[in-house]
Amino acid sequence: MSIKWRITGLFLGMTGLSLLLFWVGESVRLISGRQQIDLGVVLLALLLPAGIVYFYTRQLIRRMEKLHFATQRIARGDFEHIHLSDSSDEIGQFTIELNNLSRHVEMIVQNGTQEAQKMEAILAGMQEGVVAVDHVGRVVLVNAAAERIFERQKTVRELEYLLELTYDTELEQLTRKVLSGQPSASREINIAQRIVQSKINPILSGQGQSRGAVIVFHDVTELRRLEKIRTEFVANVSHELRTPLTSIKGFVETLLDGAAEDPSLRNRFLGIIQGETLRLQRLIEDLLTLARLEGQQNHAISSIKISYVQNAFEIIKPVIQSFAQAKEIQLEVDLPDNLPPLKIGENLLSQLLLNLLENAVKYTAEGRVWLNAQVGPEFLRLEFGDTGCGIPEETLPRIFERFYRVDKARSREQGGTGLGLSIVKHMVEGLGGNISVNSKLGVGTVFTCYLPRAKLK
Repeated sequence: MSIKWRITGLFLGMTGLSLLLFWVGESVRLISGRQQIDLGVVLLALLLPAGIVYFYTRQLIRRMEKLHFATQRIARGDFEHIHLSDSSDEIGQFTIELNNLSRHVEMIVQNGTQEAQKMEAILAGMQEGVVAVDHVGRVVLVNAAAERIFERQKTVRELEYLLELTYDTELEQLTRKVLSGQPSASREINIAQRIVQSKINPILSGQGQSRGAVIVFHDVTELRRLEKIRTEFVANVSHELRTPLTSIKGFVETLLDGAAEDPSLRNRFLGIIQGETLRLQRLIEDLLTLARLEGQQNHAISSIKISYVQNAFEIIKPVIQSFAQAKEIQLEVDLPDNLPPLKIGENLLSQLLLNLLENAVKYTAEGRVWLNAQVGPEFLRLEFGDTGCGIPEETLPRIFERFYRVDKARSREQGGTGLGLSIVKHMVEGLGGNISVNSKLGVGTVFTCYLPRAKLK
């Protein structure tokens, strides 16, 4: 029943009850012949209806208080179901609707929480830095990657504006333009020794008005470094190929112009052409080897092959000994018979030994070149040393780069391609090993290789 009809009925009933009690009291007074009004009857006529009304209103207030506490719980995030004994009046219907609203809000909050957690996980897992600002440029979100890029381990509350994070006025101005209506903007900024690409996109409302902007920062330092290496590699290859080809072309043209008639001149020119051809062949073979090593996965380099250092050295021993004897250099090799096998094919290991020993002999005018081995629990340590001219300290970090030569004229004179050490480095690291170098001008150079041991079944 509706509350208004209950209250109306209660009002009419209590009024009638009061009138009835007054009438009964008055009738008793007239019958008894008393002149005074009976106060007990008057009080009963007033208090009894008032008590009934108070009891009913008290029950109504309790139901209203229960609804009040329920709305407070919903506001705090407690969506427990509301139970009322009477659901036939307006308060009961309101309670039903409030329970439905509570369930709906609970679903919205759960979905919002899940989406927020999902977004937080995405932002935390991104390699790119993400910064969000509001419509006036205040920072509202900074993910962990952005904090790492800008080396700022601070929370969003401690950062009020973008300039406090980036210290870049041009990026701040671009962000202001995007907030003013420009579609998007991008800029490369330098942070310490890194290059960071930034992309600014607006956040628009349903009416197309700017509500803020999202700035994505991508560290492109490694990409720019690789682009530079690629450019230098192409330039170096072109130069290394052009030099012998120009020489061959010039001597061939000279022979065709009549120099071939002179036997001594013809033989000298043909010898030079043959030397330049062999140099081109070595260069192409080294490039193919390097490309093959770079294109293979780490496990593919070693595959399932094993080899022994002693056997690999025996393959190259005639070549390296004759080379050392020709320069009157003492070759010292200390390889114990009980050395463990390595996770590398014998051909690759032979090439590694040849490259490092040949390189040592080339740059040693007099003295000795040595190779020794030490066994570790997981790696075999190979040491390649010489008493040659040494390498300047400032150039040591670059000697494993492709085509890098400490002394370019001398390297070409010795027939080097500038790729040998780069091939060795790719080979060793592809096996999971490590190579390092120590050198001192006028004293000599020592290369140290750590190659993983093979586990025999």
